[in-house]
Amino acid sequence: MAVFALSNGSQPSGQKPAVLKTAGSDNSSNELGGEVTAVEEGNPFPHFSLTEADGRTLTNDSLKGKPSIVWFTTSYCIPCQQGAALVSGLDDELGGEAFDVLVVFVDPNEPMSALTSWRGEFANEDWIVALDDGNDLSEKVGLRFLDSKFLLDENGTIVNIDVAQADNRYLELVREEVTG
Repeated sequence: MAVFALSNGSQPSGQKPAVLKTAGSDNSSNELGGEVTAVEEGNPFPHFSLTEADGRTLTNDSLKGKPSIVWFTTSYCIPCQQGAALVSGLDDELGGEAFDVLVVFVDPNEPMSALTSWRGEFANEDWIVALDDGNDLSEKVGLRFLDSKFLLDENGTIVNIDVAQADNRYLELVREEVTG
């Protein structure tokens, strides 16, 4: 197991940092012996099942039909909060229906109420927030950094992987993908 380092070094006082299990150096098969598709641009986003903050189950099939951003964060990642405000503005500018956003919280110590509070403060109300409670999805994508964003096309294929704070460059990339 590896300790997941936060990009800004902060976390709520008294809480341990999130711990992510690492898959090891050989990513050619999973624990059940099945083949693993590399998580890279041009490949499908891995299959997942997460629990949304409202208790519903979400799978990657739920994101198909229009471009999506799958964004890994915690409620206390300041650069993630700032980037979310920028992406929220782009979402509004494009009418709120051009793309979906799934925000995946990776700290298993966070209560569901923190996820909904984060959405209310930094994101659009229709953004999906879910907890990666066993860090299963984080492990599948080989997550190493908070603020990692996977831009998917309408078929769930990875178009872009970005680990930097969302900025104008990222907004233009998203705009180009969703408006053609």
